[in-house]
Amino acid sequence: GINQSLTTLGRVISELTKPGGTKSVPAFRDSKLTLLLKDALMGNSRTELLACVSPALCNLEETVSTLEFASRCKLVKTSARKNEQ
Repeated sequence: GINQSLTTLGRVISELTKPGGTKSVPAFRDSKLTLLLKDALMGNSRTELLACVSPALCNLEETVSTLEFASRCKLVKTSARKNEQ
């Protein structure tokens, strides 16, 4: 389900942002979501992230979790180059 896919995405992001560069290939095949995002996270692309948060106190835990995830995502570096053939 979606929770498994989001957990897998979190693991892939953590693997991609390990200090010293990634030593192994992240487990993109563990979920459909990460398989779809593989090129955006590792390929020749420019990727944007939109984090939706709430100012409501009742959503504080979700907001903090979302911001922490977005912060980790910012550490993923891709190199977009113009495709010339």
